[in-house]
Amino acid sequence: MATTPSYNNDKVVTGEVEYPAGDPASGAFFQPDYKKNEDLKMMLDGSKDSLKLEAMKRIIGMIAKGRDASDLFPAVVKNVVSKNIEVKKLVYVYLVRYAEEQQDLALLSISTFQRALKDPNQLIRASALRVLSSIRVPMIVPIVMLAIRDSASDMSPYVRKTAAHAIPKLYSLDPEQKEELVAIIDKLLSDKAPLVVGSAAMAFSEVCGDRMSLIHRSYRKLCALLADVDEWGQLALLNVLTVYSKTCFPDPNNDNCSSESEEEKPFYDSDSDTSNPKKTSSSPTVDPDLRLLLRAAKPLLQSRNAGVVMAVAQLFYHCGPVQELPPVAKAMVRLLRAHVEVQSVVLNSIAALTVSKRTLFEPFLKSFFVRNSDPTHIKLLKLEILTNLATEGTAPTVLREYQTYVTSSDRAFVAATIQAIGRLAVAISSETETCLNGLLHLLSSKDEWVVCEAVVVVKRVVGGGASSARAAVSRAAKLLRSDRLAGNARAAAVWLVAEHGAKHPRAAAILAHMLGNFADQDELVKLQLLSLAVKLCVTQPDTLPMCRYALHLARYDASYDVRDRARLLRAFAEPAGGALLARYAAHVFCPDKPKPTVLTSFKDREQYTLGTLSQYTGAAASAYRPLPAPPPRARHADLREPPAHAPPHDATDAPDAPDAPKNKTFYSEPESQSGSSSSGSSSSSGSEESSDEEGDNENEIENANKQEKSKETNNYKSNSDTSDSESDSEASSSEASGSESDSSAEDTDKQTKNERKPQDPPKQEMAKKNEKSNLELLLELDEAASTLPTMTPTCGGFLSPPTNKTAGFGDEDTITPIGASIIPTRGTEVVSRVMSGGLAATSHWTRTPHLAGAKLCGVRLELVNHSADDVLDLRVGKMSLSGSRSIHPFPSISCLGPGAATTALLGVDFADSIQPVEFTIVSSLGEVGVVLTPPVGELVRAVSMSPARWTTEQRKLRGMTECDKKAPKLQDELLVCQRVFETANVGAVDSPANFPKFAGRLLSSQDLVLISVKVQNDHNLVTVNCQNMAIASLLANEIANSFCK
Repeated sequence: MATTPSYNNDKVVTGEVEYPAGDPASGAFFQPDYKKNEDLKMMLDGSKDSLKLEAMKRIIGMIAKGRDASDLFPAVVKNVVSKNIEVKKLVYVYLVRYAEEQQDLALLSISTFQRALKDPNQLIRASALRVLSSIRVPMIVPIVMLAIRDSASDMSPYVRKTAAHAIPKLYSLDPEQKEELVAIIDKLLSDKAPLVVGSAAMAFSEVCGDRMSLIHRSYRKLCALLADVDEWGQLALLNVLTVYSKTCFPDPNNDNCSSESEEEKPFYDSDSDTSNPKKTSSSPTVDPDLRLLLRAAKPLLQSRNAGVVMAVAQLFYHCGPVQELPPVAKAMVRLLRAHVEVQSVVLNSIAALTVSKRTLFEPFLKSFFVRNSDPTHIKLLKLEILTNLATEGTAPTVLREYQTYVTSSDRAFVAATIQAIGRLAVAISSETETCLNGLLHLLSSKDEWVVCEAVVVVKRVVGGGASSARAAVSRAAKLLRSDRLAGNARAAAVWLVAEHGAKHPRAAAILAHMLGNFADQDELVKLQLLSLAVKLCVTQPDTLPMCRYALHLARYDASYDVRDRARLLRAFAEPAGGALLARYAAHVFCPDKPKPTVLTSFKDREQYTLGTLSQYTGAAASAYRPLPAPPPRARHADLREPPAHAPPHDATDAPDAPDAPKNKTFYSEPESQSGSSSSGSSSSSGSEESSDEEGDNENEIENANKQEKSKETNNYKSNSDTSDSESDSEASSSEASGSESDSSAEDTDKQTKNERKPQDPPKQEMAKKNEKSNLELLLELDEAASTLPTMTPTCGGFLSPPTNKTAGFGDEDTITPIGASIIPTRGTEVVSRVMSGGLAATSHWTRTPHLAGAKLCGVRLELVNHSADDVLDLRVGKMSLSGSRSIHPFPSISCLGPGAATTALLGVDFADSIQPVEFTIVSSLGEVGVVLTPPVGELVRAVSMSPARWTTEQRKLRGMTECDKKAPKLQDELLVCQRVFETANVGAVDSPANFPKFAGRLLSSQDLVLISVKVQNDHNLVTVNCQNMAIASLLANEIANSFCK
């Protein structure tokens, strides 16, 4: 029968054997065939894109299954110039896999890869860079360096992320390019996109992990972006920030270290610290920047990635205060529900922590109980942790667990359990007799290996001075006569008899029994028998002939050690020339020995960084870099401060400038005691609380200082900051008293600055009056903003934050904020009068930024009192916020009469997320929870721009940042605009009737949101372009759904 090979996609026929080829990577796997993959080559050489796409899918399937597809490289690399995007993507995936193996053929397509770096599709640009960096040829190093430099400035964050991944590849190929690569890494670390920051941190660790000076400028931004970075980026970023913290911040657990310098301390701080040392030790001083990092990292303890949780645990253990470690211990215990591999690493770290931080894990003792389904190494680690955590109170519970463990069929686990019982007996004196009785009970076991292990452990326990030593000796003697013990156990039993039973009359009988087969004993047993013979000779002189007989047997033994030991001991048993040695024999062989100390094997692992491979193995790995020692004082604090853009005379004339509260020293004490001062005082607690606000508002303050030119605008800015701090401190005092105390503090601070630098009194008095009037105006506008639509700050007035002009565009192409086209009138009930006892609250979206900041979305709350009594002291209470989200509370309402209604303006920074924010409203009726969930269209602020600028910006946001959705067809242009305006706060752009365009900006990140509705034959196509892909997708869906109404 003729053999007809077939290479189609149906099946492979070779002789009479059929090989089904249902999957795309199938073929005659075990048949040597020189025409293998010939059909794939024909499909790749064809002209149809559908065949090429099918062939590439089959090739990628082969690679995924581990099959070699390198012989297809020439046929695949020719398709790198394909115009089909899907084919080109798969070709680049293949080239990344085999470019290093087929370098010569890959070099022929260098020009194609360079052209692809300018492709409009960001995926193609990133794939081309990935292939270029995978070609390990020193000759193309300049080309790769140029590609990385250009890609690091790409508009797409995905391409910049790929550039960060290519940096370590190029560094390993040519280390001489380090300085240029470090400059690119410095640029990528300053990137605002969370997608890029994690990869930049990874490149920093690989190339220049010791250059902490690159982190100074971006430290606060990195802390703010930590929650938004992807999981593996968080892991790399946490490792970098941990090393940075150890380098620049003092140890908060060291009382001698302080984060404040002597000149920054308030006057009475030194006296208060020395007079109350207990208070200092219970609440250690933490540097404000370190506190910023700890606050940003703490929510990551709930991450689903075990590596991120361990990185946060490493940060808190090595850099944080000891008082903040309990949540870390709870998060580590939660990881014990993960896979076995994760459990092994976590249990190793916990075992090392329980040596010195035992109290952290004592509440979770039952979480370490062993299960039957656990592997052996997991059982051993849990056993180690249970032994370390055992105390006098928990020892009975642990011993009951051990009683069950010794019945297991796992020999290694049972042996470790018996050793753990011995460690427990030595460590806890109150349980020594209980443990020894249990071990003696194990000596009667039917399993010889259990008996052998128990004898060895009994030897250790009895050596610690247990009162039941006599019972242990009698049991060991019985076992020796029965010859049931193995070598090590028999030696331990002989040691027991020699150490604690040498005076017993039956000891000589045991020695005689063992000497009967002396030649067949193990070497260790022979050595112990010689020691027993000499001790019997010392304690029972009538056994001297037996001792001589034992030494005579050892004289002709085959072991050098046994013969040497016999020669040494003969001098004590048969003294020649005098009895000097015989007089000291009792002191040599029967001394009072100290109690043995049993140390855990994890004792020496504290020197390694928590969670590293070196700590897991107990030995330093080849690339292990220990954490640096903390400095005695905070370092480089000035480099982490935000740059000051205000002129020097403005900072002197305006006492309410943002930098002024940091320099308060002596006269800031009454202000801090009044309870209504600004949150940025010189005390450590105030600086810790204000560090997050400074980090969030850093860019806003910087832009404002750049654009504000007039003195009136500067006065408004300083007063708005003061009102923010006052409203934050109104939880314990009323609005009027807070403003009075703040104004008195301002006067005092002015007086201090006047003593330092003389000023013109008339100018100072005029500035004071101007500040007071602006402050009153601001408070009035804050309360009445909802009822004054003509004062909307989005109309481009003086209350609107200035916008920077983009380079390359004229004045007519600028992006200008405008007012909302439609303001929704429908409200949402957020507080039910039934649940709150008579107080009802309804929320309305004002589509105007809050007066306190451009990032805050204005929300108007309508409060109605349905009860029969007055509602007193109505204010915002607890706020549950995560990430960079924030709430600016409304001013406290002192009284709301029965049946009365009022409005309050709330400012919320949703951080461009539709996740709800939760807070409580506190009043005399009690505390009630409020949940605000923003529609995606309310996260946008309307802007206006020219059609040319809209088209230019829309071209930059193609690919992954563009989302298209089909919607029912609407012919009326006015109806289309109305539906878009109702859904999102955007502005209209001049455009054709069948292609309306709209523009807006995200409130928090200021990313552009470009919307277009294209009228087609049977439907409308809604397209949304935004750097935030999630916002683009959600907004496109909302607008498309609004067309169905």
